Amino acid sequence: MDLDGTATGILMGGNLSAIRTETGAGLPSLQGAILFLEHQRGTGLGEVDRALTQLIRSRALEGLRGVALGQFLGFDRDAGDPTLGGWGIRDVLHDRLTALGVPVLGGLPAGHGNHPPTIPLGTEATIDTATGTLTVQAAVA
Repeated sequence: MDLDGTATGILMGGNLSAIRTETGAGLPSLQGAILFLEHQRGTGLGEVDRALTQLIRSRALEGLRGVALGQFLGFDRDAGDPTLGGWGIRDVLHDRLTALGVPVLGGLPAGHGNHPPTIPLGTEATIDTATGTLTVQAAVA
């Protein structure tokens, strides 16, 4: 689910539900940032759609330079479900994030899964959709 391009900025983000909760209540500016998003089990496609819609409509995502997507666990069963209009998690993410007009790199093995890597937030990062990479500067020197 990559929207082509490269982008560099301060890596911010984390769990989609937690970020959504902070909208209007302390979410720092994401202007010039690379936004990392992941999501845990237990919610449906509608919840992901509502969270992204709230972030977009609140203008919290304006000025982003790019989006890096980690794991969105528990949505495999939804793929192609006719009761959901044939949509899966990739469709929802693509539909919402394409409108931002920034590079989106998907498929990163980070989030609430087994043995996730540690990703330092608040440090400079670059996404490159051509190589499928997220390069993050060290959090400490």
